[in-house]
Amino acid sequence: MWPFSTKEPLSPDKLPVSETWTKRKGQDPIGRPMVVRVHTGYGKFRGVKGYTHQVAIAVPMIDTTREGFPNPGEGSALTRIETDICDVFGANRESLFVATTTIPGICEFILYTRNPEAVQWKFDNELLARVFSHKVHIKILPDKNWAGYQKLL
Repeated sequence: MWPFSTKEPLSPDKLPVSETWTKRKGQDPIGRPMVVRVHTGYGKFRGVKGYTHQVAIAVPMIDTTREGFPNPGEGSALTRIETDICDVFGANRESLFVATTTIPGICEFILYTRNPEAVQWKFDNELLARVFSHKVHIKILPDKNWAGYQKLL
């Protein structure tokens, strides 16, 4: 595969792709334990045309085990936050939810969007109005080939 890829981007008119998810344990780039849950339906493509920005919404956890992973109550709260993220950003397929990563103390929800300006506005005006139990942070980066997603597969 390196340095060339025969994968082509998916056309947006072919959405949605089948909901197939996988979960695995590993390490982040600096060696911390990490749990990754990734939507594998996009794995055979080099992204989706027009969805050129990666959105990472980080949620520092407040109720963790000694190892820094969520206790059951925290897990329920993170599930509610994930639902809110999907509701706010997934409408009209403006953004596609593709993965979560969890390292000690932080859960990160990863999406790809075709409208980064709207994502920032929705984060500030809609998501923050729904998620009041945790502090949430957002980072929006260009990633037209979905390199960040490919690393998680």
